[in-house]
Amino acid sequence: MSMMLALFLCALPQQDDPTLTSMPEGWLNGKKSGWDGDYPPGWEKKTEEEKEAFLKEWNEAKFRYIKFMQGSKGNPTGSVTGILFMFKAVNGGVKITPATDLAMFGQNQKLKEPDFKIMMKSACSVYGTEVPHGEMVNIVKDLVTTGLRGAPLEQRIKAEIAKKNKILLEEKARKEKEKKENEGKDKKE
Repeated sequence: MSMMLALFLCALPQQDDPTLTSMPEGWLNGKKSGWDGDYPPGWEKKTEEEKEAFLKEWNEAKFRYIKFMQGSKGNPTGSVTGILFMFKAVNGGVKITPATDLAMFGQNQKLKEPDFKIMMKSACSVYGTEVPHGEMVNIVKDLVTTGLRGAPLEQRIKAEIAKKNKILLEEKARKEKEKKENEGKDKKE
């Protein structure tokens, strides 16, 4: 039985190593970050080791997306276009795994290219906020599954992320205020 299993595993096609992809040109010689930029925010401050780790994570995510797309048919947004929007979202400040999750979700939802782009680009509004990227993914998925498309989808994604950020900032300020009040009470005692 184990000999049969070994023969079967040897017969399977070998997967390409996702770490063999080179650094994107914009990440090497880019001028700015952002959706229409060349590299992710903070790229210029990363060490060479951090850049290599980021590239490895990007390549693994891209490989995961490509494996996900293999054999799928009838998607209104092509797989290469999906990777391009993932790349732009990462350059816009979305972490790699959430960008990949959103791209795969967009393909599952059979989003047409304009709505796919709106979803990914609007998700970039999470950058610079207190909203965890995993929570942003949930916000975006919830809004897409409601059937919103076009400009209303874009506006709602941005509004919901801003609303969540405001709640988180207020909660953070309240906790800091309580901490200071408690420190003051401890000193008096």
